[in-house]
Amino acid sequence: MKKSIFASLLCSICFSLFAQNDSITLTNVNWTVKKLAKRVQWKSLHITGNQLFNANQNINVIEISPKARKIRLAVAYSDSLDKTSTIAMQHNALAAINGSFFKMRGPDPDHTSGNTGKQRLERSYMGKNRSVVYMRVNDSLIAPHVWRKDSTRQRNQQGVVAISGKKNLSVLTADSGNINWETELVARDIMSSGPVMIINGQNSTIPNDDFCNDRHPRTAVGKTSNGTIILLTVDGRAKEAAGMSIPELQKLMRWLGCTEALNLDGGGSTTLYIKGQPDNGVVNYPTDNKQFDHAGEREVANAIILLGK
Repeated sequence: MKKSIFASLLCSICFSLFAQNDSITLTNVNWTVKKLAKRVQWKSLHITGNQLFNANQNINVIEISPKARKIRLAVAYSDSLDKTSTIAMQHNALAAINGSFFKMRGPDPDHTSGNTGKQRLERSYMGKNRSVVYMRVNDSLIAPHVWRKDSTRQRNQQGVVAISGKKNLSVLTADSGNINWETELVARDIMSSGPVMIINGQNSTIPNDDFCNDRHPRTAVGKTSNGTIILLTVDGRAKEAAGMSIPELQKLMRWLGCTEALNLDGGGSTTLYIKGQPDNGVVNYPTDNKQFDHAGEREVANAIILLGK
């Protein structure tokens, strides 16, 4: 019994030390920082030598100060499917990240839902968009939820990013017992996704399944205690960048100061666009071409865009 307790204590200490070292690594590295607009910056970081979560990592972050002016955040969508960069350029956006989950034109191993089994993917009854999550843009319903037969909320229906005004962004946790919860929210733009990682400054419980536990490219949105908005991508599926599990992504968002954080669609969809950059503005390393370059961008149904005035 004593040996068992000692072993458990030792494992706990080792885990804490690894987590502390990861946090120190992120604090001590030098980010590459570029100004996109007044009080809006793009930060990028490539960690080698397996120094973050015992792996190589490539991270891109857009930071939007609450004092930033003449900019606006919005949800944007395609009537069919388009690349994040295409959606961004159609709106003359300063920057953009891919959004939430959608129905692809063919099979896609990235998109699963629940603890087991694949999500039941159907096209929106409106026929305008291939999103399979609730999406409202400019106060107009673009896509309703695609529910399972028992109407229980799946992973990608557990929370929303809600945008009102120019850049008032919030991450909210869904009312699991109310299938009409999203329709009752007051916000100009709403997009469901999940899982919720941080809410009201507290870590959310992460589902114990392959989607969350395995490392993949990830996209996330968050907000810090001072109101700074974080748009983030983590690359993966390459020796240069392993990607992250959702618990690792949760820690990363916490270390970046987020008190609210929501996981968006990841995998081959993960894309960050910056206006004026080479490679059609794609600054991360999308994986759909299975190469560590900027050419593997996937077509998606929606995005979060940053607009200048």
